[in-house]
Amino acid sequence: MSKVTLVLGDFEGAVEGDVIGVDYGALVCINKGLSIKLACGDFDSVTEAEYEQIKDYADETIRLKPEKDDTDFYFAYKQCDTYDEILVVGGLGRRRDHEYTNIITAIMDSRITIVDAQNRIKKYDAGRHSVNKNHYQYFSVMVIEPLTITLEGFKYPLYERSVQFGDTYLTSNEIIGETGIMTLEGGSALIIQSNEIKKR
Repeated sequence: MSKVTLVLGDFEGAVEGDVIGVDYGALVCINKGLSIKLACGDFDSVTEAEYEQIKDYADETIRLKPEKDDTDFYFAYKQCDTYDEILVVGGLGRRRDHEYTNIITAIMDSRITIVDAQNRIKKYDAGRHSVNKNHYQYFSVMVIEPLTITLEGFKYPLYERSVQFGDTYLTSNEIIGETGIMTLEGGSALIIQSNEIKKR
């Protein structure tokens, strides 16, 4: 199973497989000592000196024009056709338009998982899925299209419940043990696993 991590900005945790540094994310990779298979973007978030450092460090660098049709992230995503899994880090919590574009792309492609210290976002297609709780307390289902859902091993179980886009009662469920079983029939859903922000 081939994996790639797209680094868009600062992040906590580990990367998986090959690494693509996207704009400022390439500098983050350098600071973390990560090998960069590809660095890409218009690099408007770094200085020229930092760009030269990135170009010398990465295996390959593609500099895009600032006036372009794709975001830096979407360009990087299009380089990932041969990978089975795409992990996206540093893609949440900054510009809302970019964050929304990242999530929309995840809705379009179930290979993508977007993670940060507080959230894990992934689309699941129709089928039976074993979902690990990991360190996340909450499990929310965002319905993309009408479907039937069954949840086993959850605080609020469901059995063959028909749901529609816009249903909000599927928010803030919890996996009881280490894994929960989710069965989707007739459609797909975006799953957001999350934690509360701890007050200091």
